[in-house]
Amino acid sequence: MSALAASSRSYLGEVEARLHEAVAAYPGLVRLVGSEAVEAGGKRLRPLLIQLVSDDHERALRSSVAVELVHTASLIHDDLIDRAPLRRGSPTAWHAHGDGAARTTGDYLFSRGFAVLAEAGDLDGVRVLADACLALSRGEALQKRQQHDPATTVEAYLERIALKTGKLFEAACLLGSRDPSLGRFGLKLGIAFQIADDILDCAGDSTETGKVAGTDLREGTPTLPLLLAARADEVVRVALAGGPTAGVLVRVAATGALERSRELARDYVRQARESLNGVPRRDELEALAEAVVDRKV
Repeated sequence: MSALAASSRSYLGEVEARLHEAVAAYPGLVRLVGSEAVEAGGKRLRPLLIQLVSDDHERALRSSVAVELVHTASLIHDDLIDRAPLRRGSPTAWHAHGDGAARTTGDYLFSRGFAVLAEAGDLDGVRVLADACLALSRGEALQKRQQHDPATTVEAYLERIALKTGKLFEAACLLGSRDPSLGRFGLKLGIAFQIADDILDCAGDSTETGKVAGTDLREGTPTLPLLLAARADEVVRVALAGGPTAGVLVRVAATGALERSRELARDYVRQARESLNGVPRRDELEALAEAVVDRKV
């Protein structure tokens, strides 16, 4: 992924500049907190996807800024809901500025994302992004319903992550290309990305990921590795249901759940690649897809 990002450094630099410009549109606390969230950076994977699928530089930049603002807003709200103290190694918005500031800033960034598209008259883009935001809300509601439920099915988990993560990847590809086949690529890639993220929460190095390991287990979020491990180990099952979590990640790894989860992530990457027949820059998109499941952060 780093090699791909290096080849797009100039483009991503333009995206960063426009992100800061969009956040700075209105002064005050939301500008301060929003700027901090944007400056925290991230993989900028969705803007990179948009660049790879688009043949219109200006539309790609506009779409990248809109998607990244919505993504950043969703992270601020997620951290508030989950009471997460850190994001990418830095204090989260609510932890640094309070609940009200985080809630309002998330709303502000959502609004600015749509404004970027609306100001350009991109009503089709507004529709695509609105559909993705509705999916985010539905996914969050599903997560609340599934919390502390080790009986959650793999199918229900996949439905949730398709809504919470896959649909915004799909939106990125549709905003950049308006090509349904690339939209399918984005959806499958987003699901693979989230499975990989859930594996890292169980086995990643906190100094690399910028997150506290085991957050999903402590919060009772039934991710794929935890669900698979809970089927094989009663201690994991009890922990996921709200019981003691000390030492449980070691037991998760011992069940082979991480390897089985990675196999499913790779299967979704395979499905994503099958959507790329005849599209430009296929090699780069395939390389990006492979990097998603091999990443350490």
